[in-house]
Amino acid sequence: MLEEEKVIPVRVALRCRPLVPKEIREGCQECLTFVPGTPQVILGKDKPFTYDYVFDPCTEQEEVFNTAVVPLIDGVFKGYNATVLAYGQTGSGKTYSMGGTYTSAQENDLNVGVIPRVIEMLFRVMKEHADSVVTLKVSYLEIYNEEIIDLLVPSHDKSPINIREDPKGDIKIVGLIEKVITDAVEMVSSLEQGNSVRTVAATAMNSQSSRSHAIFTIIVEQRKKSDKNEVLQSKLHLVDLAGSERQKKTKAQGNRLKEGININRGLLSLGNVISALGDENNRTGFIPYRDSKLTRLLQDSLGGNSHTLMIACVSPADSNFEETLNTLRYADRARKIKNKPVVNHDPQAAELQCLKQKVQELQVLLVQAHGGTIQLGNRHCFCAVINTCLDNDSVRDKRESDPFTTQNALRQAQLSKELMELDKVLVLKEQLARKMSQSDEPMYSQYQVNIQNLEAEVTALQKEKEELVSLLQNAKKDTNTAKVSERRRMRLQELETEILQLKKKVVEQSKVVKQKENATRTVDKLNHDIQTLKVQRVQLMRQLKEESEKTRQWKAQREREVLQLKAQDRKRRYELVKLEREYQQQSNVLRRKTEEAAAAHKRLRDALQRQKDASSKRKDQNRGMEGMAVRVKTWLSNELEVQVSIEAARRPLNSLMDDRKLLAQELASLKEKKEAKLPPSKLPRRSFTLTELIESVEDNPSLDKHIESLESEIELRSAQIADLQQKLMDAANEEKQKNCWESMTTMSEVKCGVKWLMGELVSCKVSHSQLENEIEQAKMDIAEIQKSLLEEQRLRVELETEQQQQLLEWGQRHQEKVSQHFPRTRLTFHMELFENENEIQRLKYLCDENQQLIEEKELYKQVFSLTRLILMFSLQCSCKGRCANKQCKCRKQRADCGEHCKCDAEHCRNRISSVLDAFNDEGSDGSFKLDDPTISESCFFLPLNATSDKVCLSNITDLGETALKLTRKPLTVETEAISESFTKRKKKALLSANTSFFSGCTPIREGLE
Repeated sequence: MLEEEKVIPVRVALRCRPLVPKEIREGCQECLTFVPGTPQVILGKDKPFTYDYVFDPCTEQEEVFNTAVVPLIDGVFKGYNATVLAYGQTGSGKTYSMGGTYTSAQENDLNVGVIPRVIEMLFRVMKEHADSVVTLKVSYLEIYNEEIIDLLVPSHDKSPINIREDPKGDIKIVGLIEKVITDAVEMVSSLEQGNSVRTVAATAMNSQSSRSHAIFTIIVEQRKKSDKNEVLQSKLHLVDLAGSERQKKTKAQGNRLKEGININRGLLSLGNVISALGDENNRTGFIPYRDSKLTRLLQDSLGGNSHTLMIACVSPADSNFEETLNTLRYADRARKIKNKPVVNHDPQAAELQCLKQKVQELQVLLVQAHGGTIQLGNRHCFCAVINTCLDNDSVRDKRESDPFTTQNALRQAQLSKELMELDKVLVLKEQLARKMSQSDEPMYSQYQVNIQNLEAEVTALQKEKEELVSLLQNAKKDTNTAKVSERRRMRLQELETEILQLKKKVVEQSKVVKQKENATRTVDKLNHDIQTLKVQRVQLMRQLKEESEKTRQWKAQREREVLQLKAQDRKRRYELVKLEREYQQQSNVLRRKTEEAAAAHKRLRDALQRQKDASSKRKDQNRGMEGMAVRVKTWLSNELEVQVSIEAARRPLNSLMDDRKLLAQELASLKEKKEAKLPPSKLPRRSFTLTELIESVEDNPSLDKHIESLESEIELRSAQIADLQQKLMDAANEEKQKNCWESMTTMSEVKCGVKWLMGELVSCKVSHSQLENEIEQAKMDIAEIQKSLLEEQRLRVELETEQQQQLLEWGQRHQEKVSQHFPRTRLTFHMELFENENEIQRLKYLCDENQQLIEEKELYKQVFSLTRLILMFSLQCSCKGRCANKQCKCRKQRADCGEHCKCDAEHCRNRISSVLDAFNDEGSDGSFKLDDPTISESCFFLPLNATSDKVCLSNITDLGETALKLTRKPLTVETEAISESFTKRKKKALLSANTSFFSGCTPIREGLE
């Protein structure tokens, strides 16, 4: 229950919302600490604020209403005005607390705000006042861009609204509709009507941001049934202020930016009014109510006739540290405002009552005048006696009140003395806590923990290295693999022998074919059979030609797919190297930003220390004219350096917040990836490629390590952010800023200061102009470089296109050469078709078996490459020489030195080019060249480079109606010489050095042309 007092302060309730999902995703930490059992909150580490009510993020709407708002409603029915004012940063929960978006569908919702609960309680209390006739009226307005808009009137019926002040000083709103309400449903309907037309828009910080200040007013008139002339009239203002905004965070543009400017202007005027009302040293007594329409409407609520409650809504996220600090200071100043609430009677009813009383008195006098006469002397004596008694009573009351006044003054003096002592003790404790927090002990302990962690990592890596070495040695000792390889080599040699025999048969058959060509003229008896065979041959040729075309298309498609897969592999490797580069750059940037933050921190601390030293020296020095210019210059330079240090510290603070936001987003994506990754089901046995094996090794343990690394980085950034925010809060102390200019008391000091500042401004302007010229020149250089870069990229694309075309042409030429490898004539086809069918089937069987051996060998090769790759990353040597002997750990394990080794990269003889060097080296054609990770000509081989019969048949044209005659003639000397020469050439080609160490298998090189 409210007590009737002459002067009461404005009540302040602090309410903190929880962290929203966006802030959690950005890795924000809470910067507010709530003290249990006391209405106190601590910002940062050691900045306490005390209010009338403090509600933490777990507090429900009902508790806020019952604790802070219910006493105001009780006062409303006693005739007092009341105001509930919600203030805070945009997105801090003002509209949620006030219930500015309430609809009738939320009637039973536990999260409804203040306004719906006030409506429900008003009608409940009305039923308890059965001895009075209560009339309710409501009005709903918003201040949008410094224009008052009535929300209860349709847009086409709206008239201009003006603010007027009556002779008694009360504020009147001319043109505002006051709607008479009979029940709660009608009042809720009016609230919904106003909420539906209120100006709301989305910003980067809030999807439903209020773009205007809204005031919902309930007017309560009470008329006693026993005495209808006694009327109490009170007002309840429910104010939902728009939040203060920063364009950098809201990303407002256009109309949103204009709205934000007007919102901040109104809140600035409100802050000036609160500062003026709360300033005890305000001698002029001027309050700037007329600077804004908002302050004029709230004139009675701030320093006037009203019980006022301010609900200060704040965000606990450290990314909103400055806005939260400003809101806390704003609310702390509001507590110093003193209001003078009085019971509000209806002025017309009061005047009517006064006139009636005068009429009654006159009627009594008239009756007495007509009823007889009274001796004036006796009446005079009676009045004198009454005056004497009254004087005695007043003297006695004064004597009784003097001891009470004296005792009260002594009590006030004692309390003031205790308060000063407490302030001194508090300052000493704050200094002690600051010194303890700045000591080196936490840094030393953290250093020891880091050393232990590094030693543990070194031990784990050494153990893993020893395990890998033992595995490698075991693999070397295993003799089963060598036996299997020996058996396969012997089998391949047998196949080579068989293939050579078959080739000899082919050569002999070619001789027979030539003999048949010479004997065709004598074959006349078989004309009828040959004609029949011709028809069959034509049909077969067509079929073979179709199959050959299909085979050619299939091979071309497979070649295109292989090229695409190779291109994808090159692209993936390039992206991998690119990601590694980006990660390295990001690490360098983060390290640089950390160093910048530490430097700004140190600079700010040094500047504050110099400012403190200069202030103490200035107090010790005299205030004479001697050395005034030097003294003023020194003081101004220190103050300027402090302000510059503060602004310089804000830049790395914002940079650290952006870095933490990116790290938090990456951490969230990794956690989602980890959660979405289900355990693999049992798969059938199959052969894995090198890429799949590498990915399977890298995915499992690296994900958890990456998450732990990101979490530690986020914790480090949060600690740095909290430290910088604490220093900025200490440096930008409100009292320091308020009293910073009080040391300049004379006009001479002011002139010296202005002169020095003007010189500094001129020098800064000159430096700024020079820097602008340098920036313009740098921009021109960058434009030229970008232009040349685009030209180089265009040339690179053209060269890549030309290279692809050349590759396709070379492939086509290769196919043509392969198809022409063993030229066949028309006359040889018929006999080869019937005589070499068995040999072809056998060759196919040998090719299939050879292909199976190739696949098995490729699998072993991939496993060996993977093992070598793992060893390359695990082994690390620390040689000081050239790694030329087996004293080098890497060479001893038959591995190459890598980027993790501590040996000199320039002099080391045991290094190979990494994938990164391959990407950095560009070929003459402008494209990137990737080195093959395997050893050339080791185990990659192709089947026998023999031309298929289908390809040969595809080049044979129709024989037409030519008659074939098969006759055997004796070989001449010339024919035999030609045949022998052809046989020697074939044998030389088959036994040439182009074949690999696997007999019968040729590498990817062309054979005979």
